[in-house]
Formats: sequence, structure tokens, C-alpha cells
Amino acid sequence: MERIRDVTRIYPEVTGVLLAGGRSRRFGRNKALAEFQDQRMIERVLAALRAVFPKILIATNTPEEYEFLPAELLRDEAPYLGPLGGILSALRKIATPYAFVAACDMPLLNPETIRGVVAAGLGHAAAVPFHPGGREYLMALYSRSLIPQIRESLERGVFAMREFCAGIEDLRWVPVVGESAANVNTPEDLRSLEGRHAL
Repeated sequence: MERIRDVTRIYPEVTGVLLAGGRSRRFGRNKALAEFQDQRMIERVLAALRAVFPKILIATNTPEEYEFLPAELLRDEAPYLGPLGGILSALRKIATPYAFVAACDMPLLNPETIRGVVAAGLGHAAAVPFHPGGREYLMALYSRSLIPQIRESLERGVFAMREFCAGIEDLRWVPVVGESAANVNTPEDLRSLEGRHAL
């Protein structure tokens, strides 16, 4: 019975935050709205988050593009400061002690992977997945306790997630397997991913 509870668990102490603030330069258009297996990528990520968290925010520079989605829209306080700026806006807005952050370009993200990261990270400042291909800072759990540290980082001109996370003392690294962390940066990435996961 414990296993069944784990795979269906909801985390009310965490807000799901979907980041959709990028300019999609390499993709050539708004990649959040590009389709993967006949569904917009942002809708797939949102569905995975909704399976785990009762509260969802979409952090974006262009909220008017996402009004059709069943989630609260949050305009970035400081537009175009990169993902770290969007995370700061979200952490300042949420009422829960944690946010699970997911990029809009990860169409294979699934609830099981999300639950694994959250379970490993609760009680810590952050939890970031890793796999042989790298570290996934935009599929991670962040505590509101990081707000001062994020603000200081942005004020110093440090916008890179990797550099910011290197300064988090209480960070858990969480191993993940499979392609749940696969992200799409170009149309070629999208075609390749669809080819490997044809219906």
C-alpha cells in the first residue's frame, strides 16, 4: 500500500511553477506552443505538474499568450533576466514553502520523476536532478528561503542557474533515468524526440 500512496501523492506544500519566459531564439518561434504528439509542449508539462501539485503558476514575460491554460499567470517582475529572474518572481508570489520549477520545453516530464525530486528535496534548500547528460536546474525544487540569495545573485549580475546553484550549501542532487528531462531547443530537437517516441 505504501508504494501505491507514493505514486499518487499530492504535495500541497509545494507550488508547481511552469517557466515560459524565454525568447525561443534557437527555435524561431514560441516553442512552448509547439506541438509534440499532437499536444502543445506547455500543455504536456502542465498536465504533469497538475498530477502532483494542487497549485500551479505559469511565470512568463507574455501572459497574454497563455490565457487559455487552466493556471494562474504571473508576469516576471524583472523581464528577461533569464530563468533565475522567473524563479525569484515565483518564490516571492507563492504561499507554499517550496516551488517545483519546470521549463515549458520538456514534453516527456512525468509525475513519477517530479515526485522523486520533491521527496528528495523537502527539508533542504533545493533539489536538482542529474543524469549522464548533465544537471537539470529547470526541473528542480527550490525553497522560499533562497529568495535573498537569488536577489543577491541577480544584483551581482550572476544569472546562470549553474553558477547560482553552485553557491547553495544545502542542495540535494537527485539521480534520474530515462528521457523525462529531455528538453527541446530547436525544431530539429523536436523532430528527433518525436522520432524516438512515435505513437
